[in-house]
Amino acid sequence: MSVGRTQNVVCVTGASSQLGVFLLPRLRIAGFRVQALSRSAPLRPLEVAPGVTWMNTGFLADGERRDQVLRQPSPDYLVSCAPLELALRLVLRHPGLQRVVAFSSSSVLSKADSADRFERRLMASMAHDEEALVAACAERGIPLLLLRPTLIYGCGMDRNVSRLAEMARRHGLIPLAGTASGLRQPVHADDLAALAVSALQASPALDTASPACGGSTLAYREMAERIAATVARRVRLLSLPQGLMVALVRTRVLLKGARGVNAEMVRRQNRDLVFDDKALRQALGWSPRPFQPTPADFEVPEHARTLQLPDPRP
Repeated sequence: MSVGRTQNVVCVTGASSQLGVFLLPRLRIAGFRVQALSRSAPLRPLEVAPGVTWMNTGFLADGERRDQVLRQPSPDYLVSCAPLELALRLVLRHPGLQRVVAFSSSSVLSKADSADRFERRLMASMAHDEEALVAACAERGIPLLLLRPTLIYGCGMDRNVSRLAEMARRHGLIPLAGTASGLRQPVHADDLAALAVSALQASPALDTASPACGGSTLAYREMAERIAATVARRVRLLSLPQGLMVALVRTRVLLKGARGVNAEMVRRQNRDLVFDDKALRQALGWSPRPFQPTPADFEVPEHARTLQLPDPRP
């Protein structure tokens, strides 16, 4: 049962993220008016297509920009694809929101006790932001569906699946730690976009937190094999002893300042990171696709690109 299709306004934070890329077209098709928020948007609201207007997040702090945005209709719904701190600010600003769908990460659960200090701090910060958003929505009686996706992929903007694909394209190999037997559940960003739209239309509204997993549960090695199969060259899966690979990663970090790579990422290749989202699937009739990536899953599709911000380059 739909809660409305023609006049409802949805504010989307992180609209230029991989989730936003797929979400904007789906919202437009569903009949929603979209306010797409980004730090990269022009200072004045920009309508890129009927019903899709980009706005700069600076309006939350800048009085002049805030006056411009106030001429825009107040949103009925919020879909958060950006850090939850921004979602909290918008909930406080728009207490009349009818419902909120917010994307966090399953890492909040799987990395909370990480041996890496930076990861622990980051997860603690994310958990704090989750708690603050839950409390703010509860205080205002706004239903909140807090989603914690597993490995997201779909248009080449992620730092997990796409990182392995880039390594395969550039070097012709994907290094693996030992048997790389840890289980994974990669989820396509377009499936998550469809999930968010379903959540906005569901009656009654869901007010809960849940993992959001892909349609396959497979070992890290098998995931790497399927990624390698999308590359137009011969790719070798290079198995190294886990201890040796940890040492190599640490050396690379120390000598070259590599960002986003640490020893815990290597160790996790042999740890299961799986979750149960059965209740969510049943509640919204959601059936995410199995993990069978193709080269198209590493590019932004044209139908979605047309709703993104215009490329500022000539």
